[in-house]
Amino acid sequence: MGTTMTTVLVDSNIFIQLLYEGPRAEEAEELLVQHPLLATSLGIVDEVLHFIIRREARIKYGITKSYELRKLVRRTGIQFAKEQIEKFLSMINELYIRVLADIVSSPQQIVNVMENYNLPPRDAIIALTCKHYGINIILTFDKDFKKIPWLKVIP
Repeated sequence: MGTTMTTVLVDSNIFIQLLYEGPRAEEAEELLVQHPLLATSLGIVDEVLHFIIRREARIKYGITKSYELRKLVRRTGIQFAKEQIEKFLSMINELYIRVLADIVSSPQQIVNVMENYNLPPRDAIIALTCKHYGINIILTFDKDFKKIPWLKVIP
């Protein structure tokens, strides 16, 4: 009798810990190794890319305001964050992480999950995307997902 592998969703904070060698980077790496069938969503990719661009702009130029960040990107592109972006994309490829489209049937569905579980919009979309794909495990350091009955949060 064979065993079936379960797809596990990787949240943005796992990637960020690894990219910036945060205090939980080692734990994040161990979690990824323990789960061979990994996925993430385009929304999570978007979150990580935004984080990288904001962080690199702050580190390299002292930019903290959204308007100033937009001006920088319009003026110079994303070259200032290219190294970390490439590192992130390599991580996705090297770990064979499948990138899933966010699937939500309606804006009202997002609002319902936000109201029912006290979540911000992005987390509601992640929870609904997991439900759509039948993913019931998420690797995240975000405790908010523990409120979602169809998700098991690891760690």
